[in-house]
Amino acid sequence: MTMEYTEFVRKPFIVEAMEITKDNIGEVSKYIGDLEENADGGQFIRVDPRLVPNITRVYPGFYMTRMGDYIRCYSRRVFFEQFTPLTGDIQKWVTFLEKTTPVPRGV
Repeated sequence: MTMEYTEFVRKPFIVEAMEITKDNIGEVSKYIGDLEENADGGQFIRVDPRLVPNITRVYPGFYMTRMGDYIRCYSRRVFFEQFTPLTGDIQKWVTFLEKTTPVPRGV
C-alpha cells in the first residue's frame, strides 16, 4: 500500500509584538517573570514557565508577542524567521483565508 500525502498551508494568524529593550524590560518583566541582573550588570528576565512555556530567559533585543491571553517570547533571529510585519495585502490574504478555510470532517 502506498501512502498518499496532500499538501497543506498552515493557517496564518496575527499577533501583536514588541521588542524588549533596556528601557522597557522592567515593565515587560511584570507580565512574564522576574527581572534579574547578570554579573556584568546587564538585565534579563527569568521567565515563569507557567506564563511563557517556550523560553527560560529573555534579554533586550528579544521580542514578546501577544494574541489574546497568549504571550510568547522569541529571540530576534527566531522572531524574524517566523513573523513578518502586517501589511494591507497580507491582511487581505489572512481575512480571505479566515472566511474561506473549510474545516475537515471529524475535526
